[in-house]
Amino acid sequence: MAEPRSAPEAEPSEKPRDSIRESIVASAEQQSEQRFGSTARRAAILAAVVCVLTLTIAGPVRTYFAQRTEMKQLKATEAQLRAQISDLEEQKVKLADPVFIAAQARERLGFVMPGDIPYQVQLPANAAPPSVPGGQPATAKSDQPWYTALWHTIADAPHGVSPTIAPNAPPGPPAPPGPPPPPPGG
Repeated sequence: MAEPRSAPEAEPSEKPRDSIRESIVASAEQQSEQRFGSTARRAAILAAVVCVLTLTIAGPVRTYFAQRTEMKQLKATEAQLRAQISDLEEQKVKLADPVFIAAQARERLGFVMPGDIPYQVQLPANAAPPSVPGGQPATAKSDQPWYTALWHTIADAPHGVSPTIAPNAPPGPPAPPGPPPPPPGG
């Protein structure tokens, strides 16, 4: 018959089970440490590869953007030069026209055609230059009331009307300006 097992015998059978569990736990920890170490190595290698690729690509990318900027500047310069060329070609066409050359000689150099009578208008040093028709009206003196300025704009000289000269009358010196006529009824 079977003898009942004693308590000391039961312990040895449990010890191998505990030792197996401990060895399994230890091997699992060792594998996880190995995995962690290999994962860290893989991450370090990946980071090194990314850095090398970044440094390899950085030079050509910088060159690309620099050349793109230079191309834009060159295109702007080219457009400016083409506009200048077209202006110079227009000027060349004008300078080939004898009528334009004669007009420039009269305007710039004061030349006259044979038979023409040259004249030059000289204003006194204190005289104001004549106003351009359609330009800004002359400002009134600040010491005069507004109605005096209004009267002078109406009574002094007609605006926009040029004096007529008889066709057979020789040109003469202009009449000196006189004092304005007194206001009627005043």
